[in-house]
This record gives sequence, C-alpha cells and structure tokens, in this order.
Amino acid sequence: MTTVIISHEVRNYADWKKVYDADEVNRTKAGLKVTGLYHSVDNSNMITLVGEAPSVDAVKSFMANPELKAAMEKGGVLGMPDVRMLNKV
Repeated sequence: MTTVIISHEVRNYADWKKVYDADEVNRTKAGLKVTGLYHSVDNSNMITLVGEAPSVDAVKSFMANPELKAAMEKGGVLGMPDVRMLNKV
C-alpha cells in the first residue's frame, strides 16, 4: 500500500467540492481511497487529500488520467498539485 498526499489550491472550495464528489468513480477505479480531506488553516481554498493506493504505479496512472485533468480544470484547481507518495517503514 502506498500513502499519497496531494495538495493544491482551488478558486472556490464549494465549487471544487462538487466536482470532487462527482469524480468518485475515477478514484475508485484507480484504487485510491481518500482517508482525509483538509483545508489549510490560513487558506480554505488550499486543499490537501491524504489517501492510500495499491501502488506507486496506480497513483501515477491516476494522476495521468485525462479525465482527472478535465475534472481539475472544471473544479478550478490552480496550478499543478503537489503529490507525495510514501511507503510505510
């Protein structure tokens, strides 16, 4: 199992959340299980997702999915997300 942490800023959290919720099927297909969704203390439009995926390749495949890119644009994601993948030691 690979832990994944994805952070990015959005134009408007409420608008982004609707698109995020509607994209559950793509996260499930990739085997990505989000275990936590967070706002920054200083900026409610700075979002961090923490989750688990079956492998590093599953995360890379998910991040390369054109449907994800379209959803990110529709949801108002600003810039490229910061993606960290971790293996438990």
